[in-house]
Amino acid sequence: MTGPHLHLLGGFDFAGPAATPTVFSRKARAIVAYLALQAGHPQSREKLAALLWGANGEAQGRISLRQAVSAIRKAIAASGGGRLVTEGANIALNLDEFDFDVARFEVLAGGTAPDDLERAIEIYRGDLLDGLSVREEPFEDWLRVERERLRMKAVEALDRLVEHYATSDDSASCIRAAVRLLSMEPLREDAHRALMHSYAARGRISLALKQYELCRDALQRDLGLTPEPETRTLYEELRVRRAGSRSPQAVPNLGQSRKSGSEIAIAGESGRPPTRYVKSAGVNIAYQVTGDGPVDVVYVPGWVSNLDLAWGSPRLAHVFKRIGSFSRLIRIDKRGTGLSDRNVGLPTLEERMEDVRAVLDATGSERTVLFASSEGGPMCMLFAATYPERTAALVLTGAYARGTWSKDYPWARTVQQVDDDIAAVESQWGQAADMRNAAPSLTENILEREWFAAYLRNSASFADAIALWRWGTEIDVRAILPAIHVPTLIVQRTGDRWVRPEEGRYLAAHIEGAKYVELAGKDHVIWGEDSDRLVDEIRTFVAGALPWAPGERLLVSALSLAVKDIAYGHDPLERNAELIREELLHAAGQEIGRSPGLLLAVFQRPTRSIQCAFAIGKRLRKLGVEVRAAVHVGECEVRGKEFSGIAIEVASRLLDHARPREVVVSRTVRDLVVGSGLVFDERGEMTASGLPGTLSFLSVAQKI
Repeated sequence: MTGPHLHLLGGFDFAGPAATPTVFSRKARAIVAYLALQAGHPQSREKLAALLWGANGEAQGRISLRQAVSAIRKAIAASGGGRLVTEGANIALNLDEFDFDVARFEVLAGGTAPDDLERAIEIYRGDLLDGLSVREEPFEDWLRVERERLRMKAVEALDRLVEHYATSDDSASCIRAAVRLLSMEPLREDAHRALMHSYAARGRISLALKQYELCRDALQRDLGLTPEPETRTLYEELRVRRAGSRSPQAVPNLGQSRKSGSEIAIAGESGRPPTRYVKSAGVNIAYQVTGDGPVDVVYVPGWVSNLDLAWGSPRLAHVFKRIGSFSRLIRIDKRGTGLSDRNVGLPTLEERMEDVRAVLDATGSERTVLFASSEGGPMCMLFAATYPERTAALVLTGAYARGTWSKDYPWARTVQQVDDDIAAVESQWGQAADMRNAAPSLTENILEREWFAAYLRNSASFADAIALWRWGTEIDVRAILPAIHVPTLIVQRTGDRWVRPEEGRYLAAHIEGAKYVELAGKDHVIWGEDSDRLVDEIRTFVAGALPWAPGERLLVSALSLAVKDIAYGHDPLERNAELIREELLHAAGQEIGRSPGLLLAVFQRPTRSIQCAFAIGKRLRKLGVEVRAAVHVGECEVRGKEFSGIAIEVASRLLDHARPREVVVSRTVRDLVVGSGLVFDERGEMTASGLPGTLSFLSVAQKI
């Protein structure tokens, strides 16, 4: 989005040219939203004041309204896309050139064409002004009615889509629409039945039966009812169908190896599977789903990839089909590569982690086995530590913890070796690929070399491929390895020329309970020599690792923040509690502790904790309040709403080193936000109980 826009579905997002965001107070947001939904229709000042400041008295309400309107007028004037018209006692908002999501949604949701309905659902990111509360009863009453009205429009659009896709035998699209409908209306038995029919049409009988159980449990729990006869009859028919189709050949056994070269048919499809898309923070992420096993496996490749062209290699296609013989295999193109959106800048591990989560949500996967190779490994390690409740197990092959050599990680490639690697890529780009490092066993296979060269060219532009290679060498996730507590398998080739066995052994030594397997061979890629042995190891491990339940330890980004009233010297936390709470909500942070002048909060993404510190500091500075902050990423124990652990302690200790108007972060944070655009300055080292040795810390260049 490059022009001025106002988005109210799923939150509040107002921006002018080049998507420059504007910060509004809560009640200013409420006024903008109220006027936008009445666009072109003047509203009296008296009505607006009573709507949002009724408890403050008439005079104070008029003053507060005037201040809010003044701030809104300046922001809209700067945007160049709309007009706030004030005529005497009335105020109106004309959006003119603004992209207003509610207006677009209502037009599209009122149509009948499936494409229009799909676009409407894409626009409907969530409830109107989700997360906003002004605690003024008149406004809350209005908002409740409008939220329900728009929500019902979204439900009706999904209803029509489910019906359309069910009658047109498009089971994949029907599944997608029904899953979204049930996320909004979980007691819709007809939607559960549509999912059961669609899963069955794709040969996924086990999922269809599981859907019945979800329906039955929801109805019993919330309504005290049992499913309707039609639903029960469908369930019994599917049970009979599954029992009739079961045989040692038809139902894969995770504990037994299949014959080399065996394939699984993809029900209802032939050849290459369809490519689907899901939006993650505005970026389209491409994914494909194959196989119909009882467990989900998400494969995250290294460096660059292309979902469609991957099937052009018989060797790689064979690996995917074998994994799909005992799982539902979900594959993605990471942001900036392949069929996902390009030209999105260098990613951060956090962004790619959230992309995986978006794909899991889109495919209805509640818990998955994360399977990563090479550069895909660090992101999956971060995911497993951050979202253990979504991670059934972790499988790493040819993966690493740090991208370049250091004294305490001497196995990685040196800076000179990295430069040599990049120079080789630059000189050979467009030619038949040189497989001497990626897969020495395939150096004489000219068809495989030419396919791989085309695969790389279509996975990223030349410049992006080089930038992503360098980005991958800047990663360092060593500090989060002790926070991984899911079943983990690490497979390493003894002669891998890019990732040495010592790197796999390092991972195994620092991830609790990890299983380490070394296989003979020199190939780095998963489709190289003896790939069947790799798949056999994965299948055996997955069969032994499941089921598994997550514990109560999480990886969090801890923010410690100190505030001081410059003018009066007393604690300003309570006086500005609403402002701070608003910024925490915006950054998806959670306050976990407070004392005079000090605040503790946790986040799932380190960049958000830093941005939240900046935002709080900027707003409080205008009120004469001085802020300093510290951020560290580490493991916490969670008991109910109570958080404790080394991450909290280190963040608190780091705060002692923060100067007024400064954010300091541990090196762990810096290593995890590569690609964020934040600039860091070395500040020193500190010690803390529970930490081995010293911990380097840095200041984030922007001052607060």
